Amino acid sequence: MNNHKFEIHAQDYLAKGYSVIPDKFRGKIPAIKGWSEYCDRKPTKEEVEQWCNSLTESNISIALGEASGVIAVDVDTEDNAILELIRKHLQPSPYEKVGSKGFTRFYRYTRETTQIFKHNKSVLFELLSTGKKSTLPPSVHPNGMQYTWSGDSLDSVKPGELPVLAPFNLSNLFSMIRAKFPEAEDAGHGSFTTNGRNDALVSMCGKLISQKKSADEVIRELVEFDKAQHAPPYFTDPEEFKHIDAFTNALSMYAYQLDRINQIHHRKNEEYETPRLASAINTEYDKAVEEGKSQRVESEKKLSAIELPSAQGVIKIIQQNILDNAWIKQPDLAMSAALGLMSALCSRKFIFGNLSPNLYLLNISPSGSGKDAPQQMVKRYLSDIGAEHLLGSGDYVSDASLMDHLGGNPVRLDILDEAGGILKTVTSGKSEYNGKMADVLCELYTSSNSKYLGRTTAEGNKGSCNRPNVCILASTTPTGFSEGVTKSALDKGLLGRFLTFFGDGDSPAKRLRTFPRIDSETRNVLKELATYRPEVNYELTIGGIEQEVTALNASEKAHLLLDSIFTEFDNMRRESDKDDPMLPITSRLYQQMVKIAILSAISRIGVTAQIEVEDIEFAKSLILYYHSNMTEAVNTLVYTNYSEKSYADILKLIPRVGTKGISKQSLSQKTRHLGKRKRDELITELMETGEITGDIRVKDDRRTFYYWRIK
Repeated sequence: MNNHKFEIHAQDYLAKGYSVIPDKFRGKIPAIKGWSEYCDRKPTKEEVEQWCNSLTESNISIALGEASGVIAVDVDTEDNAILELIRKHLQPSPYEKVGSKGFTRFYRYTRETTQIFKHNKSVLFELLSTGKKSTLPPSVHPNGMQYTWSGDSLDSVKPGELPVLAPFNLSNLFSMIRAKFPEAEDAGHGSFTTNGRNDALVSMCGKLISQKKSADEVIRELVEFDKAQHAPPYFTDPEEFKHIDAFTNALSMYAYQLDRINQIHHRKNEEYETPRLASAINTEYDKAVEEGKSQRVESEKKLSAIELPSAQGVIKIIQQNILDNAWIKQPDLAMSAALGLMSALCSRKFIFGNLSPNLYLLNISPSGSGKDAPQQMVKRYLSDIGAEHLLGSGDYVSDASLMDHLGGNPVRLDILDEAGGILKTVTSGKSEYNGKMADVLCELYTSSNSKYLGRTTAEGNKGSCNRPNVCILASTTPTGFSEGVTKSALDKGLLGRFLTFFGDGDSPAKRLRTFPRIDSETRNVLKELATYRPEVNYELTIGGIEQEVTALNASEKAHLLLDSIFTEFDNMRRESDKDDPMLPITSRLYQQMVKIAILSAISRIGVTAQIEVEDIEFAKSLILYYHSNMTEAVNTLVYTNYSEKSYADILKLIPRVGTKGISKQSLSQKTRHLGKRKRDELITELMETGEITGDIRVKDDRRTFYYWRIK
């Protein structure tokens, strides 16, 4: 008897346009490595011949998805009542495979994705698509039974002639089953997930971690569960792992799940799930938790372990005056505003190392924490010294609004309140307009010491000018920043040009009796900077025109320190992973530092300043402080994609264990924007990773399902 099923039947399927592969005889395991690539492409003639010649016996499987143009609904339940309901309401297909239990129906592929439908902790049926396969008749099941067709054979039809599965057939069927067969009290909620064969193990691992099980306990229980429940066991399957040592592979799963859970805890400033080991680490951790000294409490005090450095001269005086006039003291935001004021007064007048001190500054602080007060104080300072002409736009309505008045007003300070919406439109790049806004802002920033070409219109070139120095002092909330910036947006480089400062939402407010103004000496220094007109610099020409600008000098010690810092920051850039979202920010650290050093020198001495070591040391400390805070912000506020942000949105709504939970109905209403399918996927994964838990509570004979976040 010829048991080489692939050799016998492969050509029939290939001729119809299907992608088929060999399985091991009397098994569901592929007989080849890298089989999943045949979901995306059909095997070549040479590959098929090699498989036929190298194997003596085999089963045959179809690689599902795009290459074959086929999906399958695999029904896998032994509950006869549910099985009868599925048979009745699952969309018919004349191409149905029957196995040892249940059945599989085949349909035309229309870009569906794999889904698993579970109820009362049991799989009811699966929608199998790209990345999955299905063993075909007359292959032999591991129990010796032969798969058969209940109707027509799949190789009797081309993929384009298969029936299309109705979009809502499976979800409606699933809802019908859950309504007719209520969930068991101890079974948790029904689930809808997209996980693969390791679904149960991943879920179990997350629960064991949340139960504070030791690493060896988790690994042992995972291996034992795997042996008892899976044939063949997952951890010893050579198709899944490079080797078949079950304990090593279980350890890999444990480490991966622990890291995944802690990434989320880190992003939300929560205490970590530390590895439970027989060492002092757990004793110290448990003691800290008992005393209320959790990582979350400590991390909320300050984003960065680095202290905000102290400035000198005018910058320090302005920062303090802003704090003296603020109901809520925000030193970081006051520092940012002081730098913004000095940037507007000094830009286009001073250069060093071919850099002008124009700055883009962004203040991030919760609503009601006083983030607008420093911006209002800057407006007052400019008004007091008669320099209101430096105040630019309060909003960006178009790229034209950024450019068209540069010729007559090449230096300005744009003070943007609630800039979250602007960040979202500028960095999204979803339209030509958005892309232009980001491009214009980037080009203006780098054109501060060269010619800016502006834009071409029917009336001629507009916005063209030499050395435009647009400065920005913007503010937004953490939510506005999170919604406006994604990790992909960081790659565009615009955020790397912003120096970002963070306010503290927990800072107490204090009623003020007096509102002190800056002293007359400082006001005179600001006036001098506002009215200062540099002499012609014959070494700097643009288009044959000598520029009026003062080139600052630096002491020899300052130059040596700059050489060292340049190498240090360049090494940081070179050592960064190419996919690190912080790379565009790290790449501009030296440039940003030099701009601050220019302002520090002028702040100390005035228009005759020379850059000294103390200016560079202050600038470096401030840049490292900014970089540390920005690294934390990217990890906690910036998401890779919409799904990652959706996880955070759901978790914000779910209360901690120990308080009243949120009902499933209430959570659904508050996350209606996600859609039922997406919401169910996210909730299922959060439960499986042990981040949330759920339970049915009965009150007045009414059963309600509630969710809680696990500490």
